[in-house]
Amino acid sequence: MVLKHLYHAHGSDGKDYEVHVYVEPANHANAHIERLAKVCLADGGELRVLSKHHYRIVATGVTLETSDPEAV
Repeated sequence: MVLKHLYHAHGSDGKDYEVHVYVEPANHANAHIERLAKVCLADGGELRVLSKHHYRIVATGVTLETSDPEAV
């Protein structure tokens, strides 16, 4: 598993969070393929992707939003 993206998101609780996106790289027939493996907080906390740029922290229910163009 490889850290592919890291970006900041603002929470509904007024706090700022760091979101990490991990992928699993693979090669197949001379093509480089990446499979989304995990989207989580910097501390490993589980996130649920609600829609592009929107997430929910599973443990607390706090919703997060980012405007980063690289965001999942």
